[in-house]
Amino acid sequence: GGRRACGALRAPGGEPGGDRPGIEMPVRDVRGAGRAEVDGCGPRGRDRAQARRSQALPAEGRLARAEDTTVHMLLSAFRDPRCGQTVANAFLRARHPERIHVGIVQQNLPDKDNFDCIAVYCELMKAEGHAKCPYLERLEIVRVDASQSKGPIWARAIGAALVRPKHEFCMQVDAHVDFMEHYDAALMKMWALAENEYAVLSTYVGNVKQDLSKSGHVLIGHPYYEIPFICSTIVGGHGVVRNSQATGAYCLPRPHLSFTWAAGWSFAKCHFERNVPNDPFLEGMFDGEEFSRMLRLWTHGYDVYTPHRPVVFHDYTHGRPWQQGRESTWNGNPPGLPYAKRRYFSLVDKKGAEHVELGPYGLGSQRSIDQYIEFAGIDPRTSLFLNKDNCGKLKYVPFIEDPNKVKSVMPPYPVELPGALSKAHEEEVPSIDLKYVEYAHEMITIEKLQEPTISHKQQKIEFGEPPPKIWSELIEKVVKVPRRKEVEPSKQSPKEGSEWLEICLALALVMGVLYVGKELIKAYQSIKKD
Repeated sequence: GGRRACGALRAPGGEPGGDRPGIEMPVRDVRGAGRAEVDGCGPRGRDRAQARRSQALPAEGRLARAEDTTVHMLLSAFRDPRCGQTVANAFLRARHPERIHVGIVQQNLPDKDNFDCIAVYCELMKAEGHAKCPYLERLEIVRVDASQSKGPIWARAIGAALVRPKHEFCMQVDAHVDFMEHYDAALMKMWALAENEYAVLSTYVGNVKQDLSKSGHVLIGHPYYEIPFICSTIVGGHGVVRNSQATGAYCLPRPHLSFTWAAGWSFAKCHFERNVPNDPFLEGMFDGEEFSRMLRLWTHGYDVYTPHRPVVFHDYTHGRPWQQGRESTWNGNPPGLPYAKRRYFSLVDKKGAEHVELGPYGLGSQRSIDQYIEFAGIDPRTSLFLNKDNCGKLKYVPFIEDPNKVKSVMPPYPVELPGALSKAHEEEVPSIDLKYVEYAHEMITIEKLQEPTISHKQQKIEFGEPPPKIWSELIEKVVKVPRRKEVEPSKQSPKEGSEWLEICLALALVMGVLYVGKELIKAYQSIKKD
């Protein structure tokens, strides 16, 4: 047969089916901790992996009803016409494009950038056969003068103003990406596989040039479904923590618990964006973006999971003629940078750092920094990676849940928006130089014509299915599952203790009655024989 089917979790560098300790994975239900066994992908057959069951059952709300569950995509583009192709990809690759919404933060120089993200998108959709520009009612855009730009975190924070109460899932990606065919359905199924209302899917993304076919089929990582897995951090610019290069993990049967978050691909329920919005005051920072948000989201009770399949693919090409003078030309040293660094060091509790009031952009109260150090092996106070051997073996850290988080509202943007907010269907589509449409389209012309060694149909079969309790029942209707409060024996109330005593006495009484009945039957049979 050749290819061996994947089923077991495999840590980067570990041997499947070997003596390496079991990898912690979030397999959760309401019954408490337990073990899970999955098929092995190695020559020794089956591999048993330890499992920790999270308490965060998706308790309410639709999961992924295809017709009406919304996916809101957050894009921030810096002088990049490929934004229009990314928006087109979002609709063209979706299984249900009618549920896709896109919020765009466009940073252009009016006198040099004669293109517009929505106008490029409309021209590309016209080339796809649409007489009228479709889905404009699902597009919103903030147009910003690029000369006023203050960095990627600042730009992404503006996008928070475009998250609406009706948006259920939110995905942050870069403005030059393509997607696997039917990525919307795959992402929601992947999110359900994590079995955690507070799950955030995130990792580094693949390369459109070599990892995705023109038909939207995944070429990379076969036959073992390799996926980028971020396992360490380094000290970056300004002495802050940043993610290190990714290693590879494969044979993951479901999304895998991680201690890092990647800004280029993040997918979660939109209450994540509302509870942990990007900090608009981190002006001029590049390093530190991902770690500061990771620390914040984790202390708010969210958990990052490495997706078990690649879904988003990035155009990493540089040096095209139109890119000259456009890439990396935002002001990397704005006046707000010193204050941004003070905010970062106050957030991570760096020794000797000035305390800064962070408002809605601070840490949560569900978990602590000390717990994160123990969980991840990263000390944000010193920016040091402690080299703990926990890659792929993380243990879920439970917390006391705040049920108000899932119904939270977006905090107001703290200052005036730096550009006009427009709804695409309420304005005239701007006139542009059509050469930028060709520049945008170059992004997908470099994709390969070949098909994957494992067919797309077979990949979907091997993708995995969420447990029926989490998937089949919840997609059909809104349900509310009461959460059981977990109480340690030492903290049981007298009332709870008396209830257990009454149960035990009742069981003893039943056993006694059964015993007496058994003896009476024996006696009756003995008399009858005599």
